[in-house]
Amino acid sequence: MGAKGFTLIEVLIAMLVLSISFMWLLKAQGQGVEMAMRSKFLTTSTLLAQKHVADVRSSDEPIAPGRHDGDFGEDYPGYHYVEDIEATPMSGYYKYTLNIYWGPERGDFETEFISFILE
Repeated sequence: MGAKGFTLIEVLIAMLVLSISFMWLLKAQGQGVEMAMRSKFLTTSTLLAQKHVADVRSSDEPIAPGRHDGDFGEDYPGYHYVEDIEATPMSGYYKYTLNIYWGPERGDFETEFISFILE
C-alpha cells in the first residue's frame, strides 16, 4: 500500500509556485496603480495646457519672451508649469513651450506641449 498524502518536496514545490504567482500579482497591481496615476496626469495636464495656452493667446497683454513659471491654484494641487516663449524667424510668431509637472519633487510626472502663437 502506498502512503496517502504529500511528500515534503511536493509541498515545497507547491509553495514555491504559489509564492511566485503571488509576487507576480503584487507587481501587476502596483503597475496598474502607476498607469492609472499617469493616465490621470496626462488627461489633467492636457486640459490645463489647453486652457493655459488659450489664456495666453486671448490675453490683451503683449507677449513677453522668456521663461515664466507658476502653478494652477488650489484646485490643482501639485501641478506646476514652466513656460518658455521664444521669438521665431517669422515676424510676429513665437514658439511657446509649456512643461507641466506633478508631484512633490516637481517631476514625478512631466509632460511638454509646444505651440506657435501669433502676437
